[in-house]
Amino acid sequence: MIHNPYDDTYLLSLIVIIDAICDAILEDTVAIREVTDAEAILTETAGQITTTVAEQNLYINNAPAGIFRPVCVKIDFTNQTAAETVVIRTYYRISPAAGALLILQDTVTYAGVVSPELINIDLEPNRYGVAVTIQNTAVGEHQAYDWEVFYEEAP
Repeated sequence: MIHNPYDDTYLLSLIVIIDAICDAILEDTVAIREVTDAEAILTETAGQITTTVAEQNLYINNAPAGIFRPVCVKIDFTNQTAAETVVIRTYYRISPAAGALLILQDTVTYAGVVSPELINIDLEPNRYGVAVTIQNTAVGEHQAYDWEVFYEEAP
């Protein structure tokens, strides 16, 4: 007679170890998910604007819900001719006071044909508002400018 006693004690101890490892992996996965869910998401919006002699908002975030991370504005100057002079201005509001204004930070003038045609304006983190404006100051004809802005926002 052959006797082969079965003892599952060893297998049960391995299952306990595997279960503990799975719990640790799940805990790490949940922690990683919490971090990645809190990361800002790169977002984009775009449009087209036709210049006038008046200064116009090309892009504005007038009252962000919290600290805001605009990244850049891209403007396509392909349509600009030798007869146009376009002024791009950036403004920031740095005060939480009621009625605080957007304050001019930078002005860049593009006269005549622009090369390369695509310009990039880097933007800075901000809490109370940012604007990028466009104005045609030497009118040949008013031109249409495609634009695109990238910014990070909380999920």
